[in-house]
Amino acid sequence: MDHDTPPLPSDLRPPDADAARTYERIWTALHRTDDARASSYDVDAEWTQLADRLNLEEDDSPTPEGPTTDRPPRQPKRGAASRVRRHTSTLTAAVLVVCALAIGAWWWQQPVSVTTAAGQQTTVTLPDGSTAELNGATTLAYGRGFQSLPFVPASQRRVRLDGEAFFAVESRDRPFRVVTPNARVEVLGTEFDVRTHAAADAPATTVTLKSGHVRLRSTSGAGTAPTTVVTLSEAGHTSRVVGTQAPTSPQTIDLKYVQAWRDGGFAIQNAALPTVLRELERRFGTPLALNVPASSTDPMTLHYAADVRLKDVLRDICVIQGLSFRETSRGYELVRD
Repeated sequence: MDHDTPPLPSDLRPPDADAARTYERIWTALHRTDDARASSYDVDAEWTQLADRLNLEEDDSPTPEGPTTDRPPRQPKRGAASRVRRHTSTLTAAVLVVCALAIGAWWWQQPVSVTTAAGQQTTVTLPDGSTAELNGATTLAYGRGFQSLPFVPASQRRVRLDGEAFFAVESRDRPFRVVTPNARVEVLGTEFDVRTHAAADAPATTVTLKSGHVRLRSTSGAGTAPTTVVTLSEAGHTSRVVGTQAPTSPQTIDLKYVQAWRDGGFAIQNAALPTVLRELERRFGTPLALNVPASSTDPMTLHYAADVRLKDVLRDICVIQGLSFRETSRGYELVRD
């Protein structure tokens, strides 16, 4: 800068270094030509034109008459860098909004999952007002609000079950479906029990109707006849799907066998002893071991209406099967006398 030229006023100095150097050169050029041009040019008019060319903002203060070297302060317009920063901020905000919406949609599509530990029971109220009473060692999953997206109802009310649950379904215009590892139960309004477990050989699903009607079909693999559907329409009707087989024909059982666990009791019909022990583990949450060959034991039917203790059930089993039980560091084991 020329030593005779006063420094650029601080209120004209932009924060950007490149812009500041440009302003300095303009400021110096103006002062070098002021004296020569003052007699023949309107300095302020020239300044205004120059400011327009350089994208500077006009100052609102009145223009002094005659030539002067004390320029009124002028505020620079936001240049290209400022506009880029503004557009970048807008774009960043838009990206954040889109990300938030995407995360929200992803979260909404994640199912609600309720799991009970062995020996624990709970009741779940579903979005449509239906209820599901969960037995021990059971997982129930369903879509939030029974909606595919926020405020967009799904075409069906669908839950996934692994374990045992008693459903009381509200009647609605959309079907209610229970999906298990190898079967599907469809209802419109009814009460029924579903028990499913993944055995070592094949998964199995048992459905028992209390009221209303349900349709049961297998859903696991090529061995299933897709048109085979069993309808349960009478109280006590039960059907079972094993592996990929078609559902069994409806049979009628006493509903006390599906009601007992809900009242704190325990019940099972015509089941092999290993199956009985697995159901006792689910009901009471205590590991049980059978230290005799399963082939040397007999199928069993047990019913305890309410408030039964595990030791009482084990004692009765041992009397019937000619066994004894003893406590271990983990739970109990059944052995031959």
